[in-house]
Amino acid sequence: MSYKPPEIPEEARAIAVKFFERAQTVAETRNFDYAFELYREGISKDPEAVEKGHKPLREISIRRALIGGKKPGLFETMKLKTGQKDPTTAMLAAEFLLARDPRNTNYAEGLVKSADRAQLPETLRWGLQVFFELVQQDKKLNVRRLIAIRELYEKLGNYYDQKGQIDMGVDCLQKGLNAIEVAIQAGLGKDFDLASDQRNLAGKLTILRGKYDGAGDFRDSIRDADAQKSRQDQSRTFKGEALLEQMIAKARAEVQAAPGVVGKITGLVDLLLQRGQPSDEKEAIEILQRSHQQTGHYNFQMRSEDIRVRQMQRKLAELKPQLEAQTGGPAVARQIEQAQEELANFELDVYQKRLEQYPTDLKLKFEYGRRLYGAKRYDEAIPIFQEAANDPRHGVRARYYIGTCFYQKGWHTQAINILNKAIEGYDIQGDPLSKEMHYVLGRAQEESGQTDSALETYGKLIQWDFNYRDVRTRIDRLQGQQSPQA
Repeated sequence: MSYKPPEIPEEARAIAVKFFERAQTVAETRNFDYAFELYREGISKDPEAVEKGHKPLREISIRRALIGGKKPGLFETMKLKTGQKDPTTAMLAAEFLLARDPRNTNYAEGLVKSADRAQLPETLRWGLQVFFELVQQDKKLNVRRLIAIRELYEKLGNYYDQKGQIDMGVDCLQKGLNAIEVAIQAGLGKDFDLASDQRNLAGKLTILRGKYDGAGDFRDSIRDADAQKSRQDQSRTFKGEALLEQMIAKARAEVQAAPGVVGKITGLVDLLLQRGQPSDEKEAIEILQRSHQQTGHYNFQMRSEDIRVRQMQRKLAELKPQLEAQTGGPAVARQIEQAQEELANFELDVYQKRLEQYPTDLKLKFEYGRRLYGAKRYDEAIPIFQEAANDPRHGVRARYYIGTCFYQKGWHTQAINILNKAIEGYDIQGDPLSKEMHYVLGRAQEESGQTDSALETYGKLIQWDFNYRDVRTRIDRLQGQQSPQA
């Protein structure tokens, strides 16, 4: 189904412009929260005001975050419900929350989903760019989100094709293809046929580019899907890519002209990261690190580190298939071990420094604790997790890690106590976290001689997942140790 954007009366657009102008003036005084309200009022009048509404709002939200602006509290999150029936109202709620927490992928996802439901193609195209970048910054890439991004970009591409805006359609299909390629490069989507998805979308892109180039019907030249993909990979001269290169060149010039403007720097980095090329990532890292040195804004440094983490993760993802296929032998295994160690050490150093910058950030404490646990530094990890447990978002997982640290130290009584509390505070049964908590609890009970308790815990596990780890073997062994009366 193609989009049918709502008709925006001229008087509504005029009112929106007044709100946007006032918001810009207010933002210059650093009264960001009031500026957010003004932008929200303006966007409610003209939901498709990307250049005057959505983009400036995003820019000042990043400025606010860089000087330590607070994220939305629980009351505000509950008040601004993103699941409202009216899609435009839901979009505004998600965008307002994203403005208060500009790195929150969930809010960006809510924004694009609502923009799609509200049939706001221009807003959706802008929102997808923000969402795609945040998805790539997440600690773990989410293949379903990448597929959703691809689907929405394809839908936009069809819309612009039908409108005769072929250059826009090409740009959207290229970005959709980029999302699929990110998933493939990261080794994701084993349950999805991403290769076919990639070939099909590449074929559509080739046809649309053919229209844009004025070369007539390309159908005869793209009968073979693999040939389509090969041509797409080999050619870097298509108009969509040329447009992106022009945008990057323009953004570079703007940063050179105004080197301290956060929005300009962020915009250039966003464009560079779209293509996923190592040279672009290198340039983005250099820009961010230089900007950090010039402005002192630590968020620039954090973002450069996030890009490096993704590079290391991608290196690992490229090595693992070789090991699984047994084509590289011990040499590949050593490379993987070295890459894992390099990534672990880098992340440990990164989170230690981030915590020095933001010592009260409980999410950072949780992430730092995870890296300490991975390094088997249990005595250091336990107090960090104990503090992180005060954050409701991470409370259960933090207690799981505390219990597991106690177990690894051989402190079984303490492990059992804290794991039981963690399980009591977790409402979900049978998901990966609940299974892992029960498994470690069972091991602690087993090793402390509490055979009946261990059997009961393992019994729950096999009801959820009969083949979970070595649980069946442990049950058989424990039952064999019991007396016939037991």
